[in-house]
Amino acid sequence: MLGAKLKELLELPSLREAQLLTGKNSLNQTVSALSFLEISDLDDWGAFTEISEYHSGELALTSFFNIKDDSAKQCETISQLHKMGELGIILYYVGIVMPTLAPEVLKTAEELDFVIIQMPKDQSHIRYSEVIADVMAEILKDRSTENIVNEVLEKASLLPEHLRTVEVTLKLLSDILRVNIVLTNPDNEVINEIKWPRNSSLDLEQLLRRVVIEEGEQVQKNDYSIYYKELYHKGHGILHFYMIKEHDFLSQHEWEQSIELLQVATNLWGKKHGEVSEYALVQAILNDESEKMYRLANHLEIDVKGIGLMWLLQLNDIRSVKEIREDLLTYVSKFYKTSIVQMIDDQLIVLLGNYQHAGSELELGRKYLRNTLFEANIETVVFCPQMRNTNDVRKSYQLVSEATMRLPKVFHGKRNFSISEIRQVAHASHLIQTGQAEVEETMSILAPIMSSKEQLATLCSFLLDAGADFQACSDQLQIHKNTVKYRIKKISETLGYNVTRFSESYECYVACMIYRLISL
Repeated sequence: MLGAKLKELLELPSLREAQLLTGKNSLNQTVSALSFLEISDLDDWGAFTEISEYHSGELALTSFFNIKDDSAKQCETISQLHKMGELGIILYYVGIVMPTLAPEVLKTAEELDFVIIQMPKDQSHIRYSEVIADVMAEILKDRSTENIVNEVLEKASLLPEHLRTVEVTLKLLSDILRVNIVLTNPDNEVINEIKWPRNSSLDLEQLLRRVVIEEGEQVQKNDYSIYYKELYHKGHGILHFYMIKEHDFLSQHEWEQSIELLQVATNLWGKKHGEVSEYALVQAILNDESEKMYRLANHLEIDVKGIGLMWLLQLNDIRSVKEIREDLLTYVSKFYKTSIVQMIDDQLIVLLGNYQHAGSELELGRKYLRNTLFEANIETVVFCPQMRNTNDVRKSYQLVSEATMRLPKVFHGKRNFSISEIRQVAHASHLIQTGQAEVEETMSILAPIMSSKEQLATLCSFLLDAGADFQACSDQLQIHKNTVKYRIKKISETLGYNVTRFSESYECYVACMIYRLISL
């Protein structure tokens, strides 16, 4: 076992005076790593969140410095960390950076069984390095590996259903043994490639091509020991399993346990292995791994160059993801030769190409949203047309991921968006980050109505929520359509711009976005 029980760590000298505020049910959970939460404000965090990893057994060190005065954002961050698999946080400088943790923050953590370890209050001299040295020494102690199978399966059982896959199982194994792993099909095409550490530049395929190794043997090549085993799988034939460890050998017990684990994982999730490969293809697209992307696309016979449209569906309940995915595939396959639907975290990504229909593509997504039986499970949909290549797909996905948390603040009651609207949200957010002077300059166009909450609410609803549609604005504000027309006319007169014309309303549109972002 690589790691240490949480209750053991709390007895270490550096944590002995710390207080376990929440997550007491996790005392027997294994802590396998420490990390830093440098960016605790999710509004600034999207680009840094690695969605393809599940950080099982990890504790994050933080002080919540840049959200110290915002308990809502602290709750948001805890929820997101929990989704990513973090076990909890070690919180520093309470009483100095912020006076105390708000009750709602503790409640959120307790409901999620998320661990909050609070370091001694009002002490500025305590250092991160003391906990890091103490905890990592305990984690990296030589520990028995006799229960690798049970340990990994126990961790996997705690994951969301869509993450219980062969690939994630191998990632957990890689972390425990600190090894690189390659799994190939009967044609020696890579199905899964897991590096340790994850950012390693080692070309595993090239290394394996230069090694002559018999099945069931472990050989030494330069600084690496390589173990190779063949396994038969009913659905896929002979699988080739390689484990590559740097500066050390794998014990017989470790590779025997690893083989057993892989056999159990393929039996449990072997039927999904085609999905796992498609999932890996989507990950390769999003991570800009072109070589891996084309290899997997060729293996799956998917024309990635033909992808020209992406839908991103945010779900409010992932328990129905299997049914929603099947429903989506049934719908889009009527119109597209190339269709990929994969779950990434709590979001469905739909990649479409090679349109086979005479009608317009523009309304297909909205039509699906109106007619699907799973309409209540879908929180929002973002439509991204005119994807010229997979680089556009990756950039649009990252942009949406960064903006998702802000959408409910900017657009009230709106459920479907275009990528153009997402870009405008990103633009407004960037203006806010540039400083107060830029915000004041942009907001100055609204100065004549800033004292009227009614006029501000009407203008924001008209431009942002209703798409400059009088009836939609009437429905949103629950007032008569003629009342909306009258208010918009008066607002236009006061501002000196006709806000029903796009050419004159754009600056007001951006100003309204900023107003909502900084007001909520």
